[in-house]
Amino acid sequence: MEPMTDLLTRPILRVPASEAGPARPVALSAAMAAVVMALGGLLLCIATAVAVWLTGDSGSIGSAIRAGALAWLVGNGAGLHAGTTAVTVLPLGFLGVVGLVLYRGGRWAAVTSAEPSDRGFIGGVAAMAVGYAVVAAVSAEMAGSAQASAPLLRTVVAGLLLGGGCGGLGLALATGRVQALVGRLPEEARAAGFGAAIGACVMALAAAVLLTGSLAVHLGRALQLADGLQAGVVGGAVVLAAGVALLPNALLCSVSFVAGPGFSVGAATTVSPARVRLGPLPDFPLLAALPGGTHGWEALLIGVPVLAGAAAGLSVLRRYPVFGLDHAALRGGLAGLAGGVGLGLATGLATGSAGPGRMAHLGPAWAATTLVCSVAMLLGGAVAAVAWRWVADLRRGGSQPVG
Repeated sequence: MEPMTDLLTRPILRVPASEAGPARPVALSAAMAAVVMALGGLLLCIATAVAVWLTGDSGSIGSAIRAGALAWLVGNGAGLHAGTTAVTVLPLGFLGVVGLVLYRGGRWAAVTSAEPSDRGFIGGVAAMAVGYAVVAAVSAEMAGSAQASAPLLRTVVAGLLLGGGCGGLGLALATGRVQALVGRLPEEARAAGFGAAIGACVMALAAAVLLTGSLAVHLGRALQLADGLQAGVVGGAVVLAAGVALLPNALLCSVSFVAGPGFSVGAATTVSPARVRLGPLPDFPLLAALPGGTHGWEALLIGVPVLAGAAAGLSVLRRYPVFGLDHAALRGGLAGLAGGVGLGLATGLATGSAGPGRMAHLGPAWAATTLVCSVAMLLGGAVAAVAWRWVADLRRGGSQPVG
């Protein structure tokens, strides 16, 4: 019985396990991911619009479907034209979710495909961009009407940028190309990028604290505005979602406020630490956070960009140390400058038009914010880095820096 038992325990087919990875071309996986992500977001917005239509008593289901599609296009940065009215403001919260989904789609495409060559990687990024843009363009053509439409050119450009940028980033990270590129950068560039991120985070944190505090102080007014809309349960959920989608816009406006130049909420309006001038505003709950006037403590905000630059300079010198006060000043100053320029330009994403008349001008004074943040954070980064290097040299017992 022993030979029989031994025979039964052996595998009948001695086929070695295949260790080959997926064979699907990355361009095919990328195109599939882009189309699925686009259709998923589009259908979700349409379903929300239909749910709002079911709770109302006007319009048709066709109008609801078109409204949902147009809302998805606006959320993707396509904008909207309704007669002579243009809506160009970007709901950055919605846009961020779209970017995250596309990024995950790009990673999925890389994992489920054969390892791409450089040419195959470029083809995958292009497929991701074109796939998403095609769905957006078709949606814009089908949802457009004489009353409201999304401009086709802007729709295509936004789709290409989102699909290629966010999806391509996922592809690049999953295939190790970003890591390889960062590794080839000179140390000065990597140091500036690291410090810039720290400085920008400090500014964003200060702006977030200010925005949260203002929302808490004016919470009663926000709830009053929400009740006045009489939107019902579904409509109230949509208003809440719209407020969440615009929270990053409000945060960037707060960044500009902290920096000093401030922002506008309509034509001929100003909201800054030095002056607050407002006119009639829509009954939107998020707008309850706007200040009613200036206060003395707001003058202290002028030091926040300098402190953010100091944080950039200190962090970059701890992570990428250099010797010599001149080298420290250069490294800290570059980190602060990069953070100020990047943060200031980012505030430009929150500008645009949100409706007719007064609401045609909305958002931060991004050019002035870029200038103020760049200068203040450069000075803060350079001074903090020099001070840190000087103290470190004294602790080491040398009155002269090593250089």
